[in-house]
Amino acid sequence: MKDQKSQISVRTLAYMALYVALYVVLKWVGNLIPFLQMPNGGSIELEMIAVFIASYHLGWKGGVAVALLSWLITYILGFPMWLYYPVQIILDYVGPLVVCGMASLIWPFKDMKAAGNMLMSLLIAAGTFFGIVNSWGGSVTVYIASALCAAAVFAFTYWYLKEKKRFGIVIAMLLKYFLQVLSGVYYWFPEETYAGSTASWIFSLNYNLWYNLVTMAVCIIAVPLLIERLEKTHIRFKY
Repeated sequence: MKDQKSQISVRTLAYMALYVALYVVLKWVGNLIPFLQMPNGGSIELEMIAVFIASYHLGWKGGVAVALLSWLITYILGFPMWLYYPVQIILDYVGPLVVCGMASLIWPFKDMKAAGNMLMSLLIAAGTFFGIVNSWGGSVTVYIASALCAAAVFAFTYWYLKEKKRFGIVIAMLLKYFLQVLSGVYYWFPEETYAGSTASWIFSLNYNLWYNLVTMAVCIIAVPLLIERLEKTHIRFKY
């Protein structure tokens, strides 16, 4: 019995090391692609795929451990980070990674009622519309393109939440977004404003929306596909 427990423990550690390595590689690849980077910090985070898979594979405790180890390793390796205040570090980096590592706890694979699916899909579609408009300007072409993208996002999200049930990813990304918005409001507000002002809220809500939304879209597409492939290799997922 002890040997079996030891074997499971070693296997878990091996998987954790694998997911941390995957996180580092995806973050490195993301840093090589200029259009994934935001001008004042933040980026479309391909590396979150590794954290979500770890959470659904190893459970939320394993997911959180992978998230924290991944951040520590990237810090040691010298990946670009903005580290100035303890609370800011938690809001910008540690907190968002922890909530994503807890995706399997926040919402396991469960069905939602049609009304819940509709409401969440509408919120995400609205975020898509306003995120594109605020990022690319308010011309007629941009409004039309934003509306088309929002409609596509709504249709996909509604189908996804109904069929795939990876709702923990959506909630975790929304919590991640909220934490980073708070950081922007109190630590990264524009020079002409002040911490906690209405202008700082508007700026932070807009600035952090787009890259978090795209990151969520990438994860809710990639993570289920990868989980389905891994399950065919007889890897068991905890959901």
